[in-house]
This record gives sequence, C-alpha cells and structure tokens, in this order.
Amino acid sequence: MSFLEGFLTGVGTIIFLGPVFFTLLQITLDRGLKAGFSVAIGILSSDILIVFLFYFGARELFQDDEIQFWLAAIGGIVLLVLGLKYIWIPAVSTEIKLKASSLKTAGAFVNGFLVNFVNPFVFLVWISIITYAEGKFDTQQEVGVYISAALLGILATDSIKVLLAHRLKALLNPILLKRLFTLIGIVLIGFSIRLFVYVAMQSIS
Repeated sequence: MSFLEGFLTGVGTIIFLGPVFFTLLQITLDRGLKAGFSVAIGILSSDILIVFLFYFGARELFQDDEIQFWLAAIGGIVLLVLGLKYIWIPAVSTEIKLKASSLKTAGAFVNGFLVNFVNPFVFLVWISIITYAEGKFDTQQEVGVYISAALLGILATDSIKVLLAHRLKALLNPILLKRLFTLIGIVLIGFSIRLFVYVAMQSIS
C-alpha cells in the first residue's frame, strides 16, 4: 500500500506546470529524446539529493528563510537566463536528433538538475511529502518505500512528457517551433519574476 500511494503521489506531481516542465519540453524538442531523458535523470538526481539531505538532518536548514532567499535568488537568475536564451536563440530545426554528443547530454542533465534544485518550492513540496509519510506510516521501511515510489512516479511522468514532446516535434514546422520556444522562454521569465518577487518579499520582511 505504501508503494502504491507513493507512486500515485509522484504521478500527481504532473499537475505542477513549473519551470522544470518547460525546461524538459524545450530541451527535448531542441535536442531529441536522449537529451530529454538526461533532463529527467537530472531532475530525479536533484530530488534524490534533496531527500538525502532531509534524512541527514537538513530539513530545518532548508526551512530557514535565509536559505530559501538565496535559493530563490539563484533560481530566478537561472530561469531568467534560460528564458532569454530560448527567446533570442530558439532552435528551429524540426529534424529529430537521435544522437547527441556527450557534452550536450551532460548539459541537459545539468539543466534539469539545476532548474529543479534551485527552486525553493521543490524543497517545500518534498518537506510536505516526507512529513506526510512520517506521519502516515509506522515504520521507517514503509516511509522509505513510499518516498522511493514517489521518486519512481516522478521519473515515470517526466519520461512520458519526453515521449509526448518527441511526438509533438514531428508535427511542428520551423515557424511554429520558434513560436513555441519563444512562448516557453516567456513562461520561464515569468517564473523567474515570481522568484524575484519572493526574494523581494523576503528582504522586506
């Protein structure tokens, strides 16, 4: 039961259309399936690191207002740079890239890792998930199964997004693809502004 509930929790994160989703979509459309899955693995790796940090007593640290302030500031800068890049230098090739260099694949992994890790809202989500699991289940084994299943659910949903983006690209011509990338860039800039507003509110308070 803990596995099923955890997996459904991970799948449920599909409703969060945040910067991670749009980064995953853009890189998959731009660089192909291999890069898209590299982003998904980067996202998963950052989630595992967050869980690992929480289990080793860092939960209170990441609930600290100053830590959240700097995460939001860094996250805002990362999303702003990515958004501007997607607007100014959109990839317009509709050719599906079945092969990607190791450098581009590594870059996709880093993109997924950073965009997820520097988002303070991701930390809040994991605090909620872990707190719920510890209150719901009686043993650490059940908690571990729940969290592992949640991570597996997140990987499954991200993999589905990659596959759907790959199919979407075949339907797009260069003009539509450029417009889509521009829209993704605008959305990412919007998320960066949201983080900067959060930073401003934190500095005022």
